[in-house]
Amino acid sequence: MRTSLPATSLPLSAILCLALAGCGDKPQQAAPAAEPASPAPAAGTAPATAPDAATADAALQGELIVSTNEPFWHAQVSGEVLVLRGIEAQRELAIAASDAAAGTRTVRAADAAGTVDLQVTATACQDSMSGAMFPYSAVLAIDGGAPIKGCARPASMPPPGEGM
Repeated sequence: MRTSLPATSLPLSAILCLALAGCGDKPQQAAPAAEPASPAPAAGTAPATAPDAATADAALQGELIVSTNEPFWHAQVSGEVLVLRGIEAQRELAIAASDAAAGTRTVRAADAAGTVDLQVTATACQDSMSGAMFPYSAVLAIDGGAPIKGCARPASMPPPGEGM
C-alpha cells in the first residue's frame, strides 16, 4: 500500500529545500563609503608618526627628567641648572654646555664637587625595574664615573602610570 505525504508537508519540504539552496553566497549590501586609506610608507622610510630629527632635537631642548636604577639617580634639567638627586645626596649644578643634534642632547654641568655628563637620545626606553615606557633613553656619568643607563621624559609629561 502506498502512503502519501499530507498536503501541508509538500510546501514545507519545498520551502526547506529552497532555504537550504539559498544558503550559499548572498549578495552583500554595499558598505558605507570609507575614507581613502593612507598610502603605506615606502620601504626604508619611517612611519608618518615618527618625528623628524628637527622635531626630536627641539623636544629634547626642553626641560627633562632622567631616572636610573641601581644606582638610583634622578636628574632634572631645567633652564641653566641640572639638579641631581640620589639616595644620600643632592646637588645643584650649573649647565656649562647643552647641545641637541641628530636626535641626541648632551648636557655638561658642573659644581665645586665635579661634573655631570648627561646624554639623552630620542629612542624609547623601558625602565629596568618597573617596566614603564619612556620616550627617551639616557646615559648619566657623575664626576668621571662609569656611565649609568636610564630613561628620560619631558618634565611636562607625568611619570608613566600617573595622571593617565
